[in-house]
Amino acid sequence: MGAYQPNHIANRQPPRGQIFGFRMALWYEHLGRGLLDNSFFQPTSLECARMVNQIAEKNWEIYSSGMLNQDLPSHLLSYPVTVANNGVVTALPGVKFFPDTKANVLGAVSDYLPPILTT
Repeated sequence: MGAYQPNHIANRQPPRGQIFGFRMALWYEHLGRGLLDNSFFQPTSLECARMVNQIAEKNWEIYSSGMLNQDLPSHLLSYPVTVANNGVVTALPGVKFFPDTKANVLGAVSDYLPPILTT
C-alpha cells in the first residue's frame, strides 16, 4: 500500500504529514518508549532498522526468559528462528516451542489444513 501527500513532500525537510503521524503512532504502540530515539524520524535508515530489531530481540529475551512478572515494555517480538544464507529456516538453539505452549516454533504438518498455513 502506498500513500501520497503533495503538501508534505520531502524536498527540503523530512515529511511530517498524516502518514508520518500514523507511522509514529503505530510504532509507538508496538515499540513503546524506544521511539524517543531520533532514528525513528528516518524510517528508511539502517539505524532505524537496527533499532527496531534490537527492541524486538530484547522483548523476545524477556518473554522467553521465564521470569516475566509484568507486561513487556512493548509488543513487538522477534520470531525465534534463524534463516541461513541458503534459505534454510531453523529454530533458535534451545527453542523448540513457544513459551508456555506446545506450539512448535517451526510449525507442524496438519492433516486437514494446507501446508502453507501450518509450516
